[in-house]
Amino acid sequence: MILRSLELKHFGKFGERSFDFRRGFNLVIGANESGKSTMMEAIPAALFGLRDKDRYKPWGRQGSCEVALALENGGCTVRIERELLSDRVQLVERDDLYQVLYQFDGKAAPQGRSSERAEYLDQLNRLLAVADEDIFRSSLFFGQGDLELADRNGLTTRLKALLSGFVEVDYDRVLASLSDDYFNITRKNPWGKDKTRPRQLDELSERIEVLQQRWFAAEQGLKELASLREQTAELSESMEKDREDLTSGDRYLSWVRKQWQLEEKEGSLRKDYGRIHRESGKVDELEQRRAGLEKDLARTGLPRDMPEELPPLLSEGENIRKEMVALQAEASALQQELAKHANPAWKRPALITAAAALVALLAVWFGGSFKLPLWGLTGLVTVGFWGQHLWRCFNKGGQRKGLQEKLQVVERRRDEAQDRRSDLINRLEARGLSTSPVELVRMQKNLERHRQLLGQLKEVESALCVLDKSEHLSEEKEQLTRELAVLGERMEQDKPLRHEELLSAEELPQAEEQLQQLRETIRQKEQQLLDLTRREAALQGELSNLQQIEEEGEQLKEREAALLQRRDALAVAYQLLSEAVDEFRRTYLERFAAEIGRYLGLLTAGRYQKVRLADDFSLSLPGRGRDWRPVQSFSRGTNDAVYFAVRLALTRQLANGMPLPLLLDDPLVNLDRHRLAEALKVLERLSSEHQIILFSHDERLLKRAARDRWNVVTLDDQGGSAASAAQEGKDDGKQLSFL
Repeated sequence: MILRSLELKHFGKFGERSFDFRRGFNLVIGANESGKSTMMEAIPAALFGLRDKDRYKPWGRQGSCEVALALENGGCTVRIERELLSDRVQLVERDDLYQVLYQFDGKAAPQGRSSERAEYLDQLNRLLAVADEDIFRSSLFFGQGDLELADRNGLTTRLKALLSGFVEVDYDRVLASLSDDYFNITRKNPWGKDKTRPRQLDELSERIEVLQQRWFAAEQGLKELASLREQTAELSESMEKDREDLTSGDRYLSWVRKQWQLEEKEGSLRKDYGRIHRESGKVDELEQRRAGLEKDLARTGLPRDMPEELPPLLSEGENIRKEMVALQAEASALQQELAKHANPAWKRPALITAAAALVALLAVWFGGSFKLPLWGLTGLVTVGFWGQHLWRCFNKGGQRKGLQEKLQVVERRRDEAQDRRSDLINRLEARGLSTSPVELVRMQKNLERHRQLLGQLKEVESALCVLDKSEHLSEEKEQLTRELAVLGERMEQDKPLRHEELLSAEELPQAEEQLQQLRETIRQKEQQLLDLTRREAALQGELSNLQQIEEEGEQLKEREAALLQRRDALAVAYQLLSEAVDEFRRTYLERFAAEIGRYLGLLTAGRYQKVRLADDFSLSLPGRGRDWRPVQSFSRGTNDAVYFAVRLALTRQLANGMPLPLLLDDPLVNLDRHRLAEALKVLERLSSEHQIILFSHDERLLKRAARDRWNVVTLDDQGGSAASAAQEGKDDGKQLSFL
């Protein structure tokens, strides 16, 4: 498969350009910034699309951005057209008679997951043996000064899979499937850390262990059941005896409480008798106290049944009085201050003016040379005194105006307070109360005293309501006397028994506590009996399921044996396949390293012919003696030679006999002239199998292109033909002999 043509439309700096290529060696020559790298990037852009679409949008233009490739393989041709902004792709394959063999028209975005994209990538893999952009850039695409293989997006893993043949049979996927099947059975990991979540075999083992515990518990339950029945019988007998003791104790304490109630009743009756006797003498005392309280209440000047709104009215009147007193004091202070700020006396300035006039007259009278200075001095003094007088008058006037405004505010507030006082007097007169200021102040001060006297009077009247039953006191005395006589007879009848068996008042709480403890003991025994009964029922249920437990255990053991057998088989299969894969990978890595060494020997004129390749694709070269050193410790030129050899070997491995085009964008800039000459020889040998497209800015290559008949594509606007360049190169033959 070779690249026949490349068509660009509004791609990067290119408007509309097309380029043709031939088999063998093609040289694309152009100065820096002429578009070589852009032209080379257009090829993977056409095949796989652009991730960064803004980078190659049309420069200063609006519209589409398109790339088209024409490929040829034997008797068939393939044309791939891509609209890069929308990722619309057309792929048409024709035979030598231009009949369509396959056609694709759909959307294949570089990061999409559609079925159209999958179909398109399958066709790329069929035609170019590469359907992955990273692998394409690591094999067929040689960037400028960028030959090292960077592990982007798991590139190393994918390359190893391609080199080992794991594309057709994905052994990593087979190993992953075996691992998943193994860990679906058990969490035990013989190759590393155990899994956290239990699996089938783990859950089955736990279930079998639970059944075994239940079976052993059922065996023990037979013995426990007999013991429980004995305990139940003993506990029932003990509870019956405790209940009898509790009944006897309750009856006895009930009789004792009754006796103590009779004594308490006797004491209560005697207290009531004494109380009534005393209360009959208290009535007169309370009547006298009530009369005194009513006199004190009248002295307060407030009515006994005082309206609810009266206290707020009195409080409001007191506030108004205080406010008017404060306003009066404030008005007096302002008036005094206003008196202090009267206009200053004008007599002093007048006298000074008269004296100045007299001095001026004397100066005129006597004359002389000092007349004018004297007039000026007297004038200044006069003006100064009158200016000071006028300034003081102005200042005093401003202060008087401020004081008068304040006085007006105070007068207005005093008028408002007077209006409120008048309204308050009207409301008090409407209730028939005195409106004298002295009476109002006295009523305000006596409010608390009035409330206290009224409370005391109500207490006395309440007591009198209770005690003022003198007409019934004699009857109540007679009734209490009769009750005391009857109670005395009952207590006299029980006197022998009471003296012998009646508990004392100190012993009664202790006896009640003992009965309460007996009740708690009975309750605990009842709870214990209930627990024993429940346990007995549970044991009987477990014993009834013993046969079922044995049957289920046998089934679980059979399933456990099957899972163990499958687990062991999967573990052996995984181990054997993993070892085989590791061994195979070591083998193909050795073959790949040998291929790299062959190319490296050609590039370095035999200085380095061996290379060591680790599983992670890290490279080492032989150092001094028998030591192997990482390739990064060598010079930049040696690094480029090594990675150039890696890419050549990788291309040969991936092509698998298919002649694919190799794209090189000045990848050898770091090589010295000897290694550059050897690299070009290697490329010329490869051009017999692969199409070589070398992008370079070095015009000295034109001579060799003319000599070896390379196909030359010129990007410079004023670039000449290959023939003219070859003619010019004859004069510099000595300088280019290393090519």
